[in-house]
Amino acid sequence: MADTSEAIRILTDKAAITDVLHRYCRAVDRRDADLLRRVYWPDAIDDHAVFKGNVEEFIAYSFPFLEGVMTQHTITNIMIDLTGPDEAFSECYFSGFHDLPAEDGRRLERTVGGRYLDLHERRGDEWRIKSRTLAIDWYNERPGNSVWDSGRYANLPNRGSAKPDDPLYRLHPWGAKL
Repeated sequence: MADTSEAIRILTDKAAITDVLHRYCRAVDRRDADLLRRVYWPDAIDDHAVFKGNVEEFIAYSFPFLEGVMTQHTITNIMIDLTGPDEAFSECYFSGFHDLPAEDGRRLERTVGGRYLDLHERRGDEWRIKSRTLAIDWYNERPGNSVWDSGRYANLPNRGSAKPDDPLYRLHPWGAKL
C-alpha cells in the first residue's frame, strides 16, 4: 500500500509542476501579471538570457517589451526530478514565436528555441518556480508578412490578445478570476 500511495504522490507532484510550466506560457502570452505572480515565488530569480531578476522585475521588463507583439510559447519534453519532499528540478524544451514590429514599419518574426531549467519548491500545498535559467539552443529571425490591421485575420472577434481582451477571459467560466 505504501508503494501505491508514494507513486500517486509522485504523479500528483509532477502534474502540479507541469501545470506551473503551462501557466507560465499562458501568463506570458496573455500578458497576465497576476497569473505570472502565481507561477514564481516572490523571492524567485529568473535568469532569462537578456534579463535577470525577480518576478516583479520580469513583469516590468517583459510586458512593455511585448506591447503590440503577438507571441506563442509552447513547451515539450518535460522532465521532472523530485529532489526532495518539497523540491524538484525540471528541464523542458520551449519554443517561443514572436511577431514583432520592426524599425522599418514592417514586421519581424523571431522564433527562439531552448530549455527552461527550473528549481521548484513546494510551500504548503503549492508548487512554484524558485529559480529559472533559460538556455537558448537556437533562434531564427526573418521578415514578417502578417498584416494585423488589414490582413486576412484583421477583424476576427476571437483573435489572440493580452488580458483582458483575449477571448479566454470572456469564454472561460472563471473569466477574469483566472
